[in-house]
Amino acid sequence: MLIEPFILAAAAATTLTVAYCASLFAARSRNILDHPNDRSSHSTATPRAGGLAIIGGWCAGLFVAAAFSANAGLAADLGLLAVAALCALFLGLVDDRVTLAPAWKFAGQIAVAALFVAFFGPLQSAPLPHIGAVALGPVMGAVITGLWIVGFMNAFNFMDGANGLAGGSAAAGLAWIAVAATFTGAPFVAAAALLLAIAASGFLPQNLRRGRLFMGDNGSLSLGFLIAAFAVIAANASEGRMNALFVPTVFLPLLFDVALTLVSRLIRKRNVLQAHREHLYQLMMRAGASHASVAVIYMGAVSLSAAAAFLMLTLPAPLQWLTPLMLALLFSIGAAAVYRRAFRLGLLKEGAPASPPDEMSLKAAE
Repeated sequence: MLIEPFILAAAAATTLTVAYCASLFAARSRNILDHPNDRSSHSTATPRAGGLAIIGGWCAGLFVAAAFSANAGLAADLGLLAVAALCALFLGLVDDRVTLAPAWKFAGQIAVAALFVAFFGPLQSAPLPHIGAVALGPVMGAVITGLWIVGFMNAFNFMDGANGLAGGSAAAGLAWIAVAATFTGAPFVAAAALLLAIAASGFLPQNLRRGRLFMGDNGSLSLGFLIAAFAVIAANASEGRMNALFVPTVFLPLLFDVALTLVSRLIRKRNVLQAHREHLYQLMMRAGASHASVAVIYMGAVSLSAAAAFLMLTLPAPLQWLTPLMLALLFSIGAAAVYRRAFRLGLLKEGAPASPPDEMSLKAAE
């Protein structure tokens, strides 16, 4: 075992305590505020330093795990992962402070992905439909690793727009990743993912229950980076037993939302680079659903996807792509219902209101 159970328990307790207390402090801070605009779902300026609390709690837990573990190489690996995560956190903090131009933000994400490849190496193999696991080689592996990390960082960032959605989905998904990594021979990922799931849980009381603290780009970029990094490290460490499809399948509800929104806007000839309020979760809230109900739906969808991902690992490698495909078809049913209601309420028209329609409008739409 990579980390002794007692040490892991102490690290988990430290993580939860630091993340929860830091979240309380950040919720009272007035230094990094998210001021509402025409796309916001909140009406008052709200602190968005939640990422500092999450990553701070996670790093505290990592320190306990590394300091008291008998494993000689553990401290170095945890330290390298923490350095890369802190770089993603810093990039998000700068963006929260000064609103980076897209080109600078993208360049920063590429730099973080390159740093990860330098520290841990690229993805070694990936399963292909009808073929199975294919060795990628150093160049192709580095390119795919970079595209995956940058792509997921942005996707996770796009989905951070409802109280509890990103944090709750991360906590649920990371817990399942920790379980899978434990049983597939990637104990380093199991420990790091478990502590991050606990850190995200410590943030939720101030976010999901009260809406007093937002994750901010500092949280969404660092969490998105770490989730993407776990996918690569686990696939390499487990020699493909927890392959590169597992983590994307677990977080397919978020990836599906982002991809469908992009396709929808392309079909309707909208500017895909322009900020909007047309993600599935945003349409649900604009139609009257609460933050909590939307967050619970996505957390449940992530858990369902995780169960499917476990079953996926029992399939022959050439057939494993069928699992995310079947899940995407299932999610399409729910998405169709959301879009149908959104069209009835006029939520997809240019200049549609950001707030939920009144009760009379809802009845008329029915």
